[in-house]
Amino acid sequence: MYTLTTMNDPRWDKLAKVFCSSTSIKSGDKVLLQIVDLDALPLLFALQRKALEAGAASVDYQIILPDLERSFFERATDTQLDFVPKWNMVQMKEVDVFIAARACMNGLNLKEIKTERVMRRSRATRRVLDERVKNTRWCVTRVPTDHDAILAGMSTPAYIDYYFAAVLQDYRALKKKNLALKKLMERTDSVHIQAPGTELKFSIKNIGVVSCHGERNIPDGEVFTAPIRNSVTGVINYNVPSLYKDREWSNICFEFSKGKIIGCSCDQGETELEKVLDTDKGARFIGEFAIGTNIGIQQAAKNTLFDEKIFGSFHLTPGRAYDEADNGNKSAIHWDLVKILTPEFGGGLIKFDGVPIMEDGKFVHDDLLALNS
Repeated sequence: MYTLTTMNDPRWDKLAKVFCSSTSIKSGDKVLLQIVDLDALPLLFALQRKALEAGAASVDYQIILPDLERSFFERATDTQLDFVPKWNMVQMKEVDVFIAARACMNGLNLKEIKTERVMRRSRATRRVLDERVKNTRWCVTRVPTDHDAILAGMSTPAYIDYYFAAVLQDYRALKKKNLALKKLMERTDSVHIQAPGTELKFSIKNIGVVSCHGERNIPDGEVFTAPIRNSVTGVINYNVPSLYKDREWSNICFEFSKGKIIGCSCDQGETELEKVLDTDKGARFIGEFAIGTNIGIQQAAKNTLFDEKIFGSFHLTPGRAYDEADNGNKSAIHWDLVKILTPEFGGGLIKFDGVPIMEDGKFVHDDLLALNS
């Protein structure tokens, strides 16, 4: 899909401006750009142009090829999986701004690789990732490809338009709308969610709440917190398929007791799912609860970066909690799993302290009505 036409699409420059604004690139900054696969080249060129125009002192880049990643996992010994060169951390500590764009040519590229090998590598590289998340101004996206279009059930031109409609949002306006939901969540104790296959209760009392409006992920649009770690009880059936660790997962169901996942199932069978949940002790507890607020995203596309922001959805995430909304859960995984509450998916209801705030995918609380438009 990398052609002169896509290379010259003026919307890449518009998106690069969004990234430069989100990461506040300024004179003297050291910028690291990372792309995964060559279909992200149009955005890489646009980002380089805009970062240099903003006065960055250096604009370095990395190009990662998924076929090489697969080759590594096929051949590496356990020692090689565990080894992370010191210069990876040194480079990340030098960086002020990190921007990444992934072009997913095949989301199942590691499907035949044993899950435990992928998880072992994730644990090894966690320190570098934590350094990037905690100490750089970072933002990430995933650029459109033919593969993404197929997954979403769209033609490639239609998917490209869908992509730019989702990412080129008015994030300043979204920030103002999200603020009302943030304030409401900050004063909420109990959350009750009812939907087909789902009956959940938990508390978010005194946990931090964060509005996401274009400063980390592009596209953006969510407000997140975390449940008190041992408070989640009930069952949930996620109705959005997930591509995670280069596998497709669907119809995932969890049963909770005192915050812990004590039972699980999915269409792919329990064995592989149990392996993910056995990554470490924190993998069976929830590290994030979030509500999607991007009005431009109203359908699932098997793309977590987009799906977790679907308007009328929420996600409840096994694994690591974010520092800004920390419930104490630590883990090498953070798996955003999404449930849509619109009528097409059977509807559903979210209550805060017994008061309905979302019904059938629409905000119904008086303080939140502006989010519906």
